[in-house]
Amino acid sequence: MDPFEEFEFKPLTDGLGFHKKKSAAPAKENTKADTFSKNLLKDQGLELIEETSTDPLRPPLPRKSRSAPIPQAPGSLTEVGGDGSAAVDEILKTLQKNRRLDFENSKQKMTQTNTKQEYKKATWSFSAAFLDGMLVVASSLLCMIILLVITKVDLIGNLTNPDAQGMIYLATLSLFAGVSFIYLTLNRIYLGCTPGEWAFDQRIGKPEELNKATYSLKVVARSLLVIATGFVVLPLLSLLTGKDLAGSMSGANLYKKA
Repeated sequence: MDPFEEFEFKPLTDGLGFHKKKSAAPAKENTKADTFSKNLLKDQGLELIEETSTDPLRPPLPRKSRSAPIPQAPGSLTEVGGDGSAAVDEILKTLQKNRRLDFENSKQKMTQTNTKQEYKKATWSFSAAFLDGMLVVASSLLCMIILLVITKVDLIGNLTNPDAQGMIYLATLSLFAGVSFIYLTLNRIYLGCTPGEWAFDQRIGKPEELNKATYSLKVVARSLLVIATGFVVLPLLSLLTGKDLAGSMSGANLYKKA
């Protein structure tokens, strides 16, 4: 082992330049930079930690500094808190006004459409009569079924073996006539038309006549006149002549949309 390997060269004095002491200027510059950054943070209100106090019993917890309050932007939530109820009331009032205007506009449109509809006199329609006839027959059969269930009468036996006066036939025709009268009268009085007439844009009388007292009497007279003539005579004559004979006799004329 070489004895010179562990030999260390050391200077005899401190003046040879190996152990120069660091100057205190950088430390001063660092302290100046730290104080400048702290002052900058204080000016901007971003300092959150104060300097540690000399009291050894107080824990070094971060505390908020007494900085200036952050200005709020216009229209923020903090400003709405004072006059929020007034703003909500104004919004509700505007909504109510808009709804009223929409309702009034829709009402005006409905009245305008009703006034704009024009009707002209029409004659008997086979399609409307056929649809009404099917509904009347169905209603008559339903009433007859209810009657037979209640009275427990043998309808087929009575029809095949009628009495001398033929009251069974008269009762059946009376039931059919009564259902027809109720069907025609109620639909025309309350709706202005039967389902068959409504399907083909027909009605009895004009819409402004619906609320008059004489309208109901005219409808009743027309229904009785049609039933008394056997449901077929007046419609066929009206079809041949091109005129509504039942309407001209009773005053309840048949109209159709122009």
